[in-house]
Amino acid sequence: MSDSPWVWCGAGRVDVPRADAFEPPPRGQTLADPDEAIARALAEPLAAPRLHGLARGAGPVAVTIPDASRPCPSESVLTHVLAELEAAGVTEEAVTVVIGCGLHATTDAAQREKLAGRRIARRIEVTDAHGIDSETVDLGSTSLGAPIRIAKRITEADLAITVGVVEPHLYAGFSGGVKGVAIGCAGHETIAWTHHPAFISRGGVSVGRLEGNPFQKTLREIAGRTPLHWGVNLAMTEDEVVSVRAGDPAAAQEALVRRQAGAWLRATRVDYDVVVAGVHSPKSDNLYQASRAATYLGLAPRPVVAEGGLVVLCADLPDGAGDGPGERNFFEVLTAAGSPAQILARGLREPLGPGGQRSFVVARVLERFRLAVVGAADPGFLGGLEHLGVIAFDSVDAALAAEDLRLGRRARVLAVADALSTVVHRA
Repeated sequence: MSDSPWVWCGAGRVDVPRADAFEPPPRGQTLADPDEAIARALAEPLAAPRLHGLARGAGPVAVTIPDASRPCPSESVLTHVLAELEAAGVTEEAVTVVIGCGLHATTDAAQREKLAGRRIARRIEVTDAHGIDSETVDLGSTSLGAPIRIAKRITEADLAITVGVVEPHLYAGFSGGVKGVAIGCAGHETIAWTHHPAFISRGGVSVGRLEGNPFQKTLREIAGRTPLHWGVNLAMTEDEVVSVRAGDPAAAQEALVRRQAGAWLRATRVDYDVVVAGVHSPKSDNLYQASRAATYLGLAPRPVVAEGGLVVLCADLPDGAGDGPGERNFFEVLTAAGSPAQILARGLREPLGPGGQRSFVVARVLERFRLAVVGAADPGFLGGLEHLGVIAFDSVDAALAAEDLRLGRRARVLAVADALSTVVHRA
């Protein structure tokens, strides 16, 4: 190991000297000149014509970018995309930048300026697509029955372009690809159907899997009803760009997965009493996002955490449970339940509302494992989850000492520096 064990907690590090094993973040080779790499990716598109040729003669163009829940150099990407559109004769007045919020919190003017870049936001309209607040258009349904409702700002465009970050995703296998439109710009009906506990529990819906994944298949069907025909996808480590591909959104996503999967998906032949899971910002900003780390560990086909073991989630949680309607309902479903089993039974019986699917998958983890949280800026709100087996600790050392005492021996500990971009599972 080149590093002594440590994990992320927001933008800071926490040392874990007790760790018996350590999984460092998937460094890869960060790009010396990301801007040049973005330009090259746009000049060499995959499975699609170059953008300035595709966009020639287009009227309205919508370009989607991620919200603040994923670090993405959107301003740099938009600069190059806008140059291609200008070469195609598309005026700035014809372009709208759409932030795909899904059911996360909407943005204000300052946040939109930060996401798109001040220079761009002052020249081009930047707006949100939100599953509840935005006007949507009914585009029918998928072959599996998912209703397709997409933000009107997307459907009324002649051409939609998406900018996304590819990383492991619990349902889609990997994020990026068409997801920025199919979910980020979808109406709440589409989001509720695709995230229903019965659907996300289907065979093939799994982190790290694209092929044979009904969730990913459904997203691509949804996108196929929209004017989405081009995309830019990036692989990141923390906030540094590792690789960029552009062209057909699915082809760009798949190319990055082929390149990075070995760094993201790691197998071990050992199981551990405790896994200390680091969460880097912005995913560490709230419990809704940070809890993904626990689900990636606990819902792997062969979890690396021993049955009844402990996941120590290191996240600073400055926004508590989260501010959007999905995040708020996620926390309310958890706190109102008497046990994880109640959430699971309810989720298969009736809708859990916005964000309820995250309550469901967290409950699946809590049925088999326990969860500790370290580093929360204000851990008081976590008291509402103690009855489900969630406990806040002042430090990793305190959490490990408590586990030693419970076991009556020294716990076996794995530290995963970035548990959202490193999915560890049993071989």
